[in-house]
Amino acid sequence: MTEIVLEDIEDFYKKQLESQFFKVKKAVKKQISDIRENLLEIKVCTDHFLEAGEGKIEEKALKSLHFFSDRIRKEIDEIEVPDEEITYDSLHDLLNSIKKLFTTINDIAKKSLPKFQKQVQAEIKELSYITRKLGNKQKDMDEFLRKKYSDLKDAEYLLKKLPKLFALKDNIENAKADLDNFEKELKERQKEQEELTQALTSIEKNELFKELDKAEEILAQLRMKINNQFGFKKALKKLKFELEKDTMHIPNINIFFLKDFLKNPISALTNESRDLPKFLALLVQLRHVLEENKLNLKTDVRDKTIQQINAIFDEKSIQDDIEDIKKQYNIITELKKRIEEEGLAIHREEIKNKISTNTVKLEHIEHDLDRKNKDYLRYLSALKTEREEIQNSISKVINQEIKINITFSF
Repeated sequence: MTEIVLEDIEDFYKKQLESQFFKVKKAVKKQISDIRENLLEIKVCTDHFLEAGEGKIEEKALKSLHFFSDRIRKEIDEIEVPDEEITYDSLHDLLNSIKKLFTTINDIAKKSLPKFQKQVQAEIKELSYITRKLGNKQKDMDEFLRKKYSDLKDAEYLLKKLPKLFALKDNIENAKADLDNFEKELKERQKEQEELTQALTSIEKNELFKELDKAEEILAQLRMKINNQFGFKKALKKLKFELEKDTMHIPNINIFFLKDFLKNPISALTNESRDLPKFLALLVQLRHVLEENKLNLKTDVRDKTIQQINAIFDEKSIQDDIEDIKKQYNIITELKKRIEEEGLAIHREEIKNKISTNTVKLEHIEHDLDRKNKDYLRYLSALKTEREEIQNSISKVINQEIKINITFSF
């Protein structure tokens, strides 16, 4: 097996083709040489046109003659005749260029020759003779390409696949570089997140935050205890509904307090005075309505609601609970004030914001890392497949097993 680095495979393969298809290349080079000679003859012939017309035709016709000559020479100069890089594609382009040249000569001849053809009869015959020769060479090459060049054409096609290997190699190197950068950034972000989390933990260990957490926990328990006593809210909602429909008339009922209570019971009670007169008056009115069965509740629901109302009046603890909540509010407010004065709250909020921002960035980096890793693996797989396919195809053409070595600049 012959091992060749990727950067040398094109030169190696071209040399093998030159050796294996030497006769075909030699024949084509002869045809190219003949065509090049014919093209040069046409240019020389255009000089003959100018020499023949000089001093023999009027100025206007002479301008047309110069235009005729210059246009043909320009068309010939634009024809790319392959020299070193001889391939099927370059030969095919050459044949198309010759066809285009014939078309140009015919078109310009129709327009220009009538103006001076009497004076250049010999040159017209000369041009006709040379173009016929060139036309025959064109037909010979076209036939040669179809009959003799087909195997070489297929072999040359492999050269068009080589750039894909280089492109995939570049993609792999770029993807790997991106992966390394993302991994580095991810580690930096993770380290920063760890430091921020430690900083947040450290600041939240402050005794003021511990006291605040404890105070808020006590407040939550008090709120839960009080809310558990409000099993009559369903009856109050129905009472409110009936009052708003104006289907029930209860004197001296405070509809505004009723709405506030249903919206936020504890807030409504903490805004009351110490004895909760509005709240207790509302319960008395509700109990009276229930006892007269004006809300049309089920018997067991009505009886249970009345029991809950009676329990509030009997235990008389809700006033103390509300006072405890007020005290707890004051404690929490004072603790927050002290935390604010010492700058702890702002510092903690800044750290939390940084953690939040960093979390979003971490998610983006992890997403980019995953996407780029998939690209990297996809390119590797594609390169492996393409390399094996090209290796096998080249080996079949040159009857020699080869291996393309690819080195990455990681």
